[in-house]
Amino acid sequence: MLESFFPLIALFLVYTAIAAMSKTAKKVSDNRKSYSASRSAAPAEAEPAEGPAPEAAAAPRIREMQPTIRVSEHDDSVYTGSMNAVTGEGYDPCHDEQLKPLTRAETIEPAPAAAPGLQLHWTGDEIVRGFVVSEILKRKGA
Repeated sequence: MLESFFPLIALFLVYTAIAAMSKTAKKVSDNRKSYSASRSAAPAEAEPAEGPAPEAAAAPRIREMQPTIRVSEHDDSVYTGSMNAVTGEGYDPCHDEQLKPLTRAETIEPAPAAAPGLQLHWTGDEIVRGFVVSEILKRKGA
């Protein structure tokens, strides 16, 4: 039963939304009209001349961009908090012995790693070896 009323309910919701937007647009239009009417009713006030000022018209519109970020020296004072406390953040006095193996490991040069898998080279000896291996594999398969 509800399925038969679904199109009518959807149409009603769309109509309500459009009516609400139309009402809001009409209010805005009325407010603009009343504002412009009140401005034109007071001719005693001197209104500014329309258009740009003479010095603004002479100045070019394109300006050179200026950076907004300034580069300065490293300053840790921003990390001291509201009470200017030295927190020692990042410093671990208890485990210096754990850092010693790391410094030794950083100074050791790694051994050249042997390349895994096939070592394919295009020298004459390697081509001959490839030919011989292919003949051997053909004989074993026959």
